[in-house]
Amino acid sequence: MAVTSRPVVNAAGHRPLIPGLLMAIHGRGILLEGPSGAGKSDTALALLDRGHALVADDAVELHRAGEQLLGSAPQRGRGLLCLRDVGLVEVTELYGPAALREEIAVELCIHLQRDPGAPEAEAALHGRRDRCQLLGLSRPRVTLTDTERRPLAPLIEAAARRLGAAPPEPPHPYETTRGVPA
Repeated sequence: MAVTSRPVVNAAGHRPLIPGLLMAIHGRGILLEGPSGAGKSDTALALLDRGHALVADDAVELHRAGEQLLGSAPQRGRGLLCLRDVGLVEVTELYGPAALREEIAVELCIHLQRDPGAPEAEAALHGRRDRCQLLGLSRPRVTLTDTERRPLAPLIEAAARRLGAAPPEPPHPYETTRGVPA
């Protein structure tokens, strides 16, 4: 399993910043990362439609509190979501005050990419999971390919619910599933 470090920008007198988008999904902090145009903000809009909350868009301020990695929005961009072709939108105007969180502990990173990469049998069975390093703390990361046909919002919800789960064991050939032999 690969572990990669994320570059962190630290302007004098400010908390470290990383590029990305931070959401509260099922009460968990999920960091969406990926290149510009990968679909982070559009995916955030779909997640807001499903009742989740935005913490930060485009830049995420990070700080450590023991083994917790806390993320928030820089003051200047707090509550704003930048949507290509639409512009800046104030999420509380569209979705109400519950759609915005001040801060949340980052528990999972989701890397969005346009290119699906080489097919791997292991990834087909267990997903494309590895770990990333942020401020010296390791967090699980799932890589998702963003295409027009993929429902990223429910995929991210599933990853958030599955947070921390080990890859599933393949079923034993003699076990049954719903009364049908495997």
